[in-house]
Amino acid sequence: MKRYTCIPAVIFFVAIVVMTVITMMTVSDTMPEASAQNMQTCEEWLELIRDLNAPIRPGKSPEGLRMRWAGKQDLFAINALEGFVKETEFMEESLRKGDRCLLLEDEGAMCAFVWVTFRDFKLALWYTLKLEPGWSYLVYIFVHPAYGRKGIASYLLGSLMKDLREMGCSRLISGMYSNWDASIGLHRKMGFRVHRRLTQCKLLNIFPTPPSIDAGEEAK
Repeated sequence: MKRYTCIPAVIFFVAIVVMTVITMMTVSDTMPEASAQNMQTCEEWLELIRDLNAPIRPGKSPEGLRMRWAGKQDLFAINALEGFVKETEFMEESLRKGDRCLLLEDEGAMCAFVWVTFRDFKLALWYTLKLEPGWSYLVYIFVHPAYGRKGIASYLLGSLMKDLREMGCSRLISGMYSNWDASIGLHRKMGFRVHRRLTQCKLLNIFPTPPSIDAGEEAK
């Protein structure tokens, strides 16, 4: 019987959370707009899209660097290079399911990589990106700081887009927060346009509210 003694406490906690959210939503409807905004934090996520049938210009090939597709043997180095957000086992399983990773090496040392998937991709608890046939999603792109500002990111991304087109892909989607200026600049340079904007807010920086989704530039 002792294992059931925590149930009333759990029910009480859930009730408190629900009542708090209802109260905050009610208060936000009646208080001045500025005060309501101060009680929530919001983040904007951008989805950018690239038509792979349009001209692709990767730029000049970096001197002395070698490009190739990654295999299972490269996953530990990728993880160590960036402290990648996914475990090696997860990446290995992703490669088995069809993901691809394009590498740049300098005398055998990895200096940049880009990871792409062709499957629906879960971006958050509340949102899974659904990929249409022939579409792909840019999961991650990384250039080692020692190789920055040399056009490597543009060359790597452009090379990936050309390879994807040869594979039969027609669109490449990429996602980032709206304050990632460097990443947005790179994607704009490579011909991406805003496809969709998603805004997620939290009351008191704790309780998530339903996200709002706005059409991007392609729909205008």
